[in-house]
Amino acid sequence: MKNRIFNLFLILALGFGSMFINSCEKEIIYPEDRETIDELYSLMNQWYFWKDSIPDINPDDYSSPEDLLEAMRYIPRDKWSYITTQDAHSQYFEEGTYIGYGFGYALDSEGNTRITFLYEDSDFSEKGIERGWIIKKINGTIITENSSLNDLLGSNDIGISNTIELESPTGEIVSDVFVKKLISMNTVGNVSVIEKGSDKIGYFVFKSFIGPSADELTEAFSYFLTEGVNELVIDLRYNGGGQVDVVEHLAGLIIPDHVNGELLSKIIHNSDRSDQDNSIYFEQNSNSLRLDKVYFITSKSSASASELIINSLDPFIDVILVGDDTYGKPVGMYSFASRISNVVYVPIAFKLTNSAGFGEFYDGLQADSYVADDIKSNFGIGEDVFDEVIYHIENGSFSSLKSSTDIYRAPFKEIRNLRDEIGTI
Repeated sequence: MKNRIFNLFLILALGFGSMFINSCEKEIIYPEDRETIDELYSLMNQWYFWKDSIPDINPDDYSSPEDLLEAMRYIPRDKWSYITTQDAHSQYFEEGTYIGYGFGYALDSEGNTRITFLYEDSDFSEKGIERGWIIKKINGTIITENSSLNDLLGSNDIGISNTIELESPTGEIVSDVFVKKLISMNTVGNVSVIEKGSDKIGYFVFKSFIGPSADELTEAFSYFLTEGVNELVIDLRYNGGGQVDVVEHLAGLIIPDHVNGELLSKIIHNSDRSDQDNSIYFEQNSNSLRLDKVYFITSKSSASASELIINSLDPFIDVILVGDDTYGKPVGMYSFASRISNVVYVPIAFKLTNSAGFGEFYDGLQADSYVADDIKSNFGIGEDVFDEVIYHIENGSFSSLKSSTDIYRAPFKEIRNLRDEIGTI
């Protein structure tokens, strides 16, 4: 027997929502020269949050760690534990990059596949393509509501090319050959300040809580502070999660003085790992707007770290959600890098609660006002959900109160792996 050290990252992954809290190392003892199946089996029996609910199985009956993980998952609660490669893991969480085209998409109420989000590094942006454009054809194949874009666009390798035809909201047709590349993700976008009477409203779209996000957030809030922003709108509708330390950083840019030093969240492990339980506290940043109220635009794709920032702030300041209920992932993951192969095991390892002890929101955090995602319009003024936020800022009430069944919801997407968490192609 010998000690085998695993690189560990605390993440609030939504499968998609992966969130790091910090980087550290945990010592785990494994028999020498074991295969990845035995490595994962030992890991799960030590760190899996629902360890006591693991079925009675024989790891020798499984031919891959992926099959073993599926057999050991606590059904139906665990929809998020996954395995990925070390390269893909570090690219996304540490470097803020991934291989693809740099866009997200969703179905509109008519069954059209529309662009919902674009990174600045996307070649689509260079062609003038924006949020709201319809993807009409891929390599001559007409796109329907049943089409699988991932299958049609091929493997996630640099250099893979496809001919894609798109239509703008005004009817313009663009057809071109697009090549997959290493996309550099800007996780903070559409930063703007809108003046409404005596109010200066800061707004930005936040895509992921990953390593490079901290500097992007600092830059945005420095601008807001200079502009004298007194109302804040954070758009999390496509944010599947990320690192917990970025949650801490964002919270520190928002909170007023009386919240500094208060409990942000408790991290609770299985009964065998209770010695690892921990608490995170708010730490105010010098660029903090010191606000007593914040608006979040949310959707069923707002998960993990997105939910952590909302749930943690809620006991201390006025938190208003506009759009739709969030995804519902109040648990997080550790990321263990194998010493046997180029894989990373990412099992659910803990749950999180706020200072009031609340954390069982598996059905999501409830919106205060339900407004359908207007993916035919660009972000900002003129978009239904943003205009509803502005209405509340100006009037102190919503223009109308709909229920969740009154709005159109694009087909729900589970977050089951790293690509799902990234949320873009």
